[in-house]
Amino acid sequence: MELNIIYKIKQNKKHYDFLRTHSYWYKYLNRNSNNYEKFIQEYKKYSREVTTNKVNDTINNIDMVTNIIKVL
Repeated sequence: MELNIIYKIKQNKKHYDFLRTHSYWYKYLNRNSNNYEKFIQEYKKYSREVTTNKVNDTINNIDMVTNIIKVL
């Protein structure tokens, strides 16, 4: 992997964490440095999904609590 890509990834902790948890990206980034843009796009997509899942989980928890309160 090129040094400038390593530097860019390590500058952003979220990108670095994403790379560590999705290690298959090491292979793509080593093969072609142009895959960095795809990496960033994939990170953004993953980040949106995680945020959406958190919001949905929170809504489900609130709904569950309101149902419990209704029963009581």
